[in-house]
Amino acid sequence: MTVRHFTEADIPVRTELLRENKYQTNLNDFAMSADDRALAEGMARTISEQHDTKRLFTMCGSKGQVVGFSWITSIDWRSQACELSFAVLPRYRSGFGFKAVEAAHEYLREQLHMDVIINQVLSHNTMMLSADELEANAQIRAEYDSYTVGQWRTACYWTVTRDDVRNRKLREQARRQEIADRVRAGVQGLS
Repeated sequence: MTVRHFTEADIPVRTELLRENKYQTNLNDFAMSADDRALAEGMARTISEQHDTKRLFTMCGSKGQVVGFSWITSIDWRSQACELSFAVLPRYRSGFGFKAVEAAHEYLREQLHMDVIINQVLSHNTMMLSADELEANAQIRAEYDSYTVGQWRTACYWTVTRDDVRNRKLREQARRQEIADRVRAGVQGLS
């Protein structure tokens, strides 16, 4: 999975995604009230004029195919913090969703030097995380946070810091080592 800067060539694909039913329900439905020209102009303006406050990125699979988009808002360059949003094209959701999020987080940490990434997921959106996982991650629950498809939605917010990522990797390494040690012990016991 690779992350690249969003270009004007990506506008038609993202416009199509913004109009997709699950996107409308799970993120926002602002595209319902705008025509294609207005959406395209807004994305072009983000590319050309608004990089200091928000940025769009294109997520690509191993063959260069566009699998989705991520974007950052609420950028605080001094504190090295931002809010991350993402959307994966319907045909790639089950295969690339988690990898796209992981790639976006890594890009923000390693290329833009963001130390704190704020995640927001509407509580009914269980496409990536189960309801229990959302509740476990949520540091803040905001009732009436978003209004999508005629309904008020609750949002779960949580941060991921550079230390969180480092600690998670250490736990994963320790777990893999523990499994490898048990396998070796089992094999030696058979000899």
